Amino acid sequence: MKKHDDTNRPETQAPIRQYTEYDMQVSMVHDLIAPYHTMFKSPLAKLEAIKQGLQPASLSALLKVTEVTQADIARWLDITEPTLRKHIQGDNSLNPGLSEHVIQLLELFDKGVDTFGQLNEFKSWLRHYNPGIDAIPFDMLDTITGIGIVMSELIRIDYGVTA
Repeated sequence: MKKHDDTNRPETQAPIRQYTEYDMQVSMVHDLIAPYHTMFKSPLAKLEAIKQGLQPASLSALLKVTEVTQADIARWLDITEPTLRKHIQGDNSLNPGLSEHVIQLLELFDKGVDTFGQLNEFKSWLRHYNPGIDAIPFDMLDTITGIGIVMSELIRIDYGVTA
């Protein structure tokens, strides 16, 4: 029996993946949020981080992830823009109230990117009236309860229960 020779056959290679702007944007969001993932998974880890206070870098991460203005972040956190800038530039840990709000917002944006697959899709969804919650989600991010309502709506979207 003659042995088959494969030496002259071209090797099949996996196609080279072209990274799109979408891939880079999602990767950037995941990279910025990665340090907070353990807090999202464990309520006790989240509580400990809240009590210790997040580092000011968490505010910079929030600004980069959300791609909203400092005015929007200040409004969500119920502080002035100058106070927000002082926190960002400072060395002191955030107080528990701010820490909790920042963690909840980061977790929401992580979930939103996961649900919609793209940051821009999620951001667009946030700014439009949603009949399921009878509000514009973006306008609800100034309270922990509002963030919880928006998070619940994302979970309903994941499961296909939008009405």
